[in-house]
This record gives sequence, C-alpha cells and structure tokens, in this order.
Amino acid sequence: MPDLKTILSTLDFSRDRLLGTLDSIANSGHDVQKVLAWRPGVGRAHIAWQAMHCAATHDKYVNVRMRASEPSDPKLCDAFAGGSTPSDDNVPTLAAIREKLELNFEAFKAFLMTADLTKVTDFPNNIQRTIAESAILLAWHEAHHQGQIHLTWNMYKAAHGVS
Repeated sequence: MPDLKTILSTLDFSRDRLLGTLDSIANSGHDVQKVLAWRPGVGRAHIAWQAMHCAATHDKYVNVRMRASEPSDPKLCDAFAGGSTPSDDNVPTLAAIREKLELNFEAFKAFLMTADLTKVTDFPNNIQRTIAESAILLAWHEAHHQGQIHLTWNMYKAAHGVS
C-alpha cells in the first residue's frame, strides 16, 4: 500500500501538469473562452468540461464515495461528474475552473491527511477500493483528462492554423 507522502506527491504531480496546460492556454494570446469552449467533434467534451470534470470527480469521490455523504457542490457534480460525454453545454471561465479545481483538490488532500488509507469503500458494480487505491485512481484520472485537454488544445491550434 502506498504511503501518504507518495500519494500526495502523485496527486500534486498530476495537478501541476493540468495547471501547466491551463497556463499555456491562458498565455497563448488566443481568446481563452473560445479555446475552453472548443470541441474536437460534435457532442465531444470541450476543454472547460474536461477540467471541471476533474474538480467534480474529486468532490464526488471524497464526499459521496469515501464519506458516504452528499457532494459539497451538487450542481457541479450534476453538470460535470458523470461519464466521458458532456451533459452540459456550460463553458465556465478559466477563473471559475481554477477556483473549483483548487477548492476541491485542497479538500481532497485535507481529507487524505486524516483518513484511514486502508478503509475500504464501496463503488458501483460491487467494486471495493481502499481510500489509498481511490487516491491513486484519482491521480491517474486527472492525468488522463489532462492528456485529453492537451490533445484538444493541440487540435484547436491545428484547426486554427497555429503551431
């Protein structure tokens, strides 16, 4: 079982990569809101959705899965927590994205600091995971979506004749 320091380092690494990609968008000189709203295809997730999905997933995992409670932000979870296809056309601003990412990430890390990492929690489909396993899964999940954001950003630049 990974120790808390390793888990936190892994989470921080994934988060730094995500924020770095958002920084590159913010500093690109492009209309940031247009970039955040750009979709690689009809019905596919825009960049803002991918980032907010990371924030919503942290809320849902900590509060619903690990604490067996309600999400701290039900609207966020309804709009961005489920599946890989967006159910919401809302395109939040970069400031709103950063705020939700930070708030939910800090709450998640604070939870981990006092959690019993060996505690087993229930998931759909009769899956059980320890809190430590769930934390590692969330680091992977964020890295996965950071990769999708990075690819979508590159596709946006290619579609607009920018290298």
